[in-house]
This record gives sequence, structure tokens and C-alpha cells, in this order.
Amino acid sequence: MRDRLDGMGDCTILVVGSGRQRGWLTPLMQAKRPHALVYTDIDLGADVDIFCDGHDLPFVDGSFDAVITTAVLEHVLYPERVALEIGRVLRTGGVLYSELPFMQQVHEGAYDFTRYSLSGHRRLFRQFAELQSGMAAGPATALVWAIENFALAFFSGRHARLMAKVVVRCLFFWLKYFDYLLVRRPEAMDGASCTFFLGIKSDKPVDDADIIRHYVGAKHLQHV
Repeated sequence: MRDRLDGMGDCTILVVGSGRQRGWLTPLMQAKRPHALVYTDIDLGADVDIFCDGHDLPFVDGSFDAVITTAVLEHVLYPERVALEIGRVLRTGGVLYSELPFMQQVHEGAYDFTRYSLSGHRRLFRQFAELQSGMAAGPATALVWAIENFALAFFSGRHARLMAKVVVRCLFFWLKYFDYLLVRRPEAMDGASCTFFLGIKSDKPVDDADIIRHYVGAKHLQHV
């Protein structure tokens, strides 16, 4: 994404649900050009420029050249509405980078609502032409998460749960490195822990049949 924006000139980038990403994301995106980043979130503990709700972004249409949203839309009540808002504030030809969890356990308690397969992720941003998509984290990472949460199911106390996490992570951390072997295998996509989507805002949304035709995975089915 940064390489593409560097070729477009000095861009203005909106970060939706930024948390405390500023410290590493700004140096990353400004490595070659002085892109301006606007950080937004609703969390009072976040490091932001503007506190606002992704369902109703307080910007005029076409305000930004790019939007970044990572591990955010699983925590909103109406992901499709937030996706439409992201599209609205992006200019035509603007760039979107999104990451969404698929095979992951709850990680924000009561504020954790939704999971998306890669096809679901693609459909959520159907107003974008795809540049690239795939696994941000694969089935090996999903397996480690599952083992950890299996262990946590036996404990309720804060200290006991922390100890269980430490033990599981020490014993099984190495499993996640299998994802480097699986990242280019379509068969692994059906069990991905997290997927990414990189796209350009388009005047014409992609249709559902096209999304089905471009499914990436092992379970190719044909429904009548």
C-alpha cells in the first residue's frame, strides 16, 4: 500500500480504529514521502487526532486518498455501514487496506461481534476493485489461539489464566511459523486466522457471482 501511495504523491490517509498504532504506523507510511495520517477511534485510551464513530465518520465525501483499518470491523455493530462510510470518505481511485479476523476466538469480550472469511471480507468491500488479498495470519496461528483458549477454559481467576497463557505460549509458540510455509497455499485459506484486502475505490461494485468465481480455498462447491 505504501509503495502505491508513494507513486501518487503526498497523500492524506485516514486510520479508522487506530488504537495506539501511531508510534509505528506513521514512520512506516512516511518512510519515503510525508504522507499525512489522521488517526481516529472511539476508545478514550487511543492515541488519536479525532474521537469519532466509524458508523458516522465526520468527514466530507472524498476527503482522503487512502484508508487503513486493521482488526476493527469485527468490533462494530454494523460492519457494512462502516464499510460504506469508508468508501464515502475515499476519493474515487483511493486505496483501502483492511485486515479482519476469521478463525479467532473472542479477544475484546462483549465488544467482539463478527468474523469474516476471505470471501466475506471481499464482499464487505465490494465497492472496491481488488489489488491483492490473502492471509495476514494462517491456520497455524489459528491453532495456537485455539490451544490457548482450550487451556483458558479451565481457569477463571486472573492470575491462573495469565499463567495458563504463559505456559501455552512457551510450549506452542513455534507452531505459528508453519504459516510461512502455508501462506501461498489456497488450501490453507479456509482455516486462516486473519485475512487482508487491498483495493481501489471503484465506480462500479463487484457483483456476488464474481466473488464466488474468485473464491480462494479448497472447498469448491457448486450450488444450484
